[in-house]
Amino acid sequence: MEVLENFKKEIASGFVIVDFYAPWCGDCARIAPILKELKNDYNIHEINIDENESISSEFGIRRIPTLIFFKDGKEVGKRLVEPKSKKEIVDEIEKIK
Repeated sequence: MEVLENFKKEIASGFVIVDFYAPWCGDCARIAPILKELKNDYNIHEINIDENESISSEFGIRRIPTLIFFKDGKEVGKRLVEPKSKKEIVDEIEKIK
């Protein structure tokens, strides 16, 4: 429960992108360099679903990678499940901001 509470504090203010991933996930590894580049401009938190099952369960994560966007603690925009490109991610960010 403490992990979930800490997570909620991390997303409580500002615009935050949460990347749900696993180390064994090929698609997660494929988008990792894109997210690393976007970290220069955006607050991105990575949640390893194997180590944080309570958070993954709370948000109903079924497939990875899944990106969820939060603004001041509330989910905004649409979830990106298995995003294919940087453009897809940036386009969604632009719709939200």
